[in-house]
Amino acid sequence: MNALAKYINVQPNLLWAISVILCSLLAGTVVRVIWIAALPTDHDRDRLASLKTWWSLVLLFCGAVLSGRAAVGVLFAVVSFLGLREFRRLTNRDTGTNVSGYWVYVLIPLQFLWVVLGWFEPFWVTVPVASLLTIAGTAAASGQTKGFVRQVTFTTWGVMMTVFCVSHAAMLLSLPESSNQVAGNAGWIVYLVLLTESNDISQALWGRQFGRHKVTPHVSPHKTWEGLLLGICTTVILAVGLAPLLTSLHDGPIRNVNPAVRDIPILWSALAGFLIAIGGFFGDITMSALKRDVGVKDSSTLLPGQGGILDRIDSLIFTAPVFFYYVYWLFA
Repeated sequence: MNALAKYINVQPNLLWAISVILCSLLAGTVVRVIWIAALPTDHDRDRLASLKTWWSLVLLFCGAVLSGRAAVGVLFAVVSFLGLREFRRLTNRDTGTNVSGYWVYVLIPLQFLWVVLGWFEPFWVTVPVASLLTIAGTAAASGQTKGFVRQVTFTTWGVMMTVFCVSHAAMLLSLPESSNQVAGNAGWIVYLVLLTESNDISQALWGRQFGRHKVTPHVSPHKTWEGLLLGICTTVILAVGLAPLLTSLHDGPIRNVNPAVRDIPILWSALAGFLIAIGGFFGDITMSALKRDVGVKDSSTLLPGQGGILDRIDSLIFTAPVFFYYVYWLFA
């Protein structure tokens, strides 16, 4: 494994982590197929389609991570484009207007150019400034007033979520190389995505098994306090367990903090897991609220068995910026 890692110029720990992810997915696929064969239902086609989608997404993600910053930037730029397109289609359903134009998609390659170049200042200001000022200005200049406030607001919000927030996941690769001596900066992004997806799954499974008390019955009826709390515990445990393999969190922050706090090995990884769990929960219910408002179950049918891109990245929209700024504060 070390020889292969050296040949493709990645940290051995990163390669081990990706190998574990692929082996876990393979084992889960075998169990799921056996389960479907033993207990057939009317939803078996959707379940098999979901498995195929998972394989496609995982292979694309792992391939991009192993290929470097440019490949990750391109992958997340495509994700942002598809997510923004779905968001605009959903929010244009009621009025049928499009006062802000399609030029907003130009922001996507521009934002991810800063990611690839590792330029933090334009990364932080380009999308927020363009969203707050240019979208409204060009919409007003078009002379179309019907649905102006609604659509400008939705478009600004959509760009901020699907482009600006999502791009923070890829920007983890542009942190100083010294921030992660364990698995390289790619370790940060694998850690984030793995915990975000694990948190979604664990909250759903725990809620299905033990859920009794609903958190947001009118927004997401399947979300329960039992599922949320047990999911948070699961994510924190995974965060602590995976940190030595993928991150330098157990080494403590480089900034000047109280040594008694800094030198607690599991504190910083446990806090990372907690932030990701809470962020994932709020990302999930935020997108659920949007879909309920516009009267749809899924954001699209792009991903067989799983809905649309927004259904897949709803938690990441919140966890990516939260985790990025947490790591940036600790190590940059």
